[in-house]
Amino acid sequence: MRAAFLVFLAGLTGLGALWLVLPEIPGVPRAALLVNPLLLLALGAALGGWAAPRAGFAALRPAGWAPRGAELGLGLALGLLVALADHATRGLWQGAGGVPPSLVQGWQPVMLPLGVLYGGLTEEVMLRWGVMSLAVLALGRLLPRRAAVGLGCALAALIFAMGHLPALAASGAALDAPLLTRTLVLNAGLGVVYGWLFARRDLAAAMLAHAGTHLGFAVAAALA
Repeated sequence: MRAAFLVFLAGLTGLGALWLVLPEIPGVPRAALLVNPLLLLALGAALGGWAAPRAGFAALRPAGWAPRGAELGLGLALGLLVALADHATRGLWQGAGGVPPSLVQGWQPVMLPLGVLYGGLTEEVMLRWGVMSLAVLALGRLLPRRAAVGLGCALAALIFAMGHLPALAASGAALDAPLLTRTLVLNAGLGVVYGWLFARRDLAAAMLAHAGTHLGFAVAAALA
């Protein structure tokens, strides 16, 4: 379970970034708002620690961190393209008053450490390391390896995409069909890429690509 402990520690870095943006709620300690993500992180780390090696996945392959520029660059390119496309098509899904803002319109500097650390580390431990590993292991008992990996990747990506809906609803946006389609398609598509990298290489590859995506969002906001 050494890998589970190490990925849990990596995920804690993301919770530190989340702490910086937690809202002040009267009568509720800020630390209490971290309980749920902390429990999900611990669960994802533990499940993945058991399921990932049995499903043929790894946290970090022997090649180590050295040849990682391509994964980070892929994430950056994806983030740039997704953010610019999201901004260009906002007339199709954006509600009255520009709610919700596009990825470009709504970007703020505090989102960079949050996206890189919480998105790139914590969410990957929860979803790829935990959910995808467990799903592939279970599906592998019924399906050929390729089908099990594909379906497990898609399931984790869908859960990742759906996880963005509560914050969207809290923003006051009307969750109509165009907005739901935009949010689910964009995030699930990115989740599939992260899952593919996890399956093809290791969790570190998915983490770097996810972190790079948020760097791409920042570049898009600067260019737009």
